[in-house]
Amino acid sequence: MSEKPYHHGNLRNSLIEAGIELINKKGEDGLSLRKVAALCGVSHSAPYSHFKNKDELLQGMQHHVTNLFMTALESSIETYSDSQDPEILIQMGKAYVLFFINQPHYFNFLFSHSSMSVNLAMDDDGTDNFPPFEILRQHSFRILKSLGMDDQTIKDSIITMWSTVHGLASIATMKNVRYDKSWETKIEDLLRNTQGDLNDERKFEKSRHVQND
Repeated sequence: MSEKPYHHGNLRNSLIEAGIELINKKGEDGLSLRKVAALCGVSHSAPYSHFKNKDELLQGMQHHVTNLFMTALESSIETYSDSQDPEILIQMGKAYVLFFINQPHYFNFLFSHSSMSVNLAMDDDGTDNFPPFEILRQHSFRILKSLGMDDQTIKDSIITMWSTVHGLASIATMKNVRYDKSWETKIEDLLRNTQGDLNDERKFEKSRHVQND
């Protein structure tokens, strides 16, 4: 096969997107710089101006998707002047699910083939946490603390919230799952129901503590 001339305005991103497409179809063993170069229609040597090897390409793919994901989460709450507004958690959750509905190929790659790490015990400073989970943890602790929750209840609530949005994203991106409602409007309803359950749980805990006293 003859080499094709480089003709992309942003070859790095083109290689990353081709790599995600390839790894979702063929798995990590099917990924190589030569193959992504072929998908982009450039010479076999062109990718080496951006990535030294396959491992660097994988890291670049993970950082690319994570950064886009973080931008979507941060953009969903940037208009809120009150940092303790519980609505922030609803809108972050909605942005979480919609990000993957609009780009379902990112979901499989990010959670099946990347080296993300999450500490659900939340007993450290969160430095090594997957950044989208960490931003949820930070906002949740600040907001739920202002509502009078204790640390353990907050941690349990964070796990519940993350499970909800991640589960919805997983379901909504499944090819063989059909839904006749608008995800964009329904997600908000579902998240508000979850928040209502959390509020009921908080009221129950307060009542139980009062009775015990």
